[in-house]
This record gives sequence, C-alpha cells and structure tokens, in this order.
Amino acid sequence: MVSMQLLKRLIMAAIIISYVATYLNQLGILQYPFGASDGTIWDIGSIIGLVFAIIAIRLVLMVPEKQPA
Repeated sequence: MVSMQLLKRLIMAAIIISYVATYLNQLGILQYPFGASDGTIWDIGSIIGLVFAIIAIRLVLMVPEKQPA
C-alpha cells in the first residue's frame, strides 16, 4: 500500500503537469505540425494534459475513504 503522503504528492504532481502541458499548448509551444502539406497540427500539450488528468483521477480514486465514527 502506498503511503498517504506519497499519494498526495503524486496527485499534485499529476495535476500540475496536466495544467502546465495544457497551458503550453495554448501558447503554441507544444503543438507539432505533423504534415506540412496536410496542415495537420498535433496538439501534444492537450494529449499530455488529458493523460495526466486521467492519472490524477485514478490516483484520487486510490485514496481510502475514512469510515464514519
């Protein structure tokens, strides 16, 4: 079982990485023009942001619920 402190740090890191990747994508830094003739642009920042958002959600679901006293 993973300690709560490590789990909290992993959740925060995943949220921060997701935010930064999405922000850099909005600035156009993480966009890759795949085909010059096609005009296709891959939004790598959006893909990274989505993946790390899903990781953060999965980590939150691992947090044990406290039983009411």
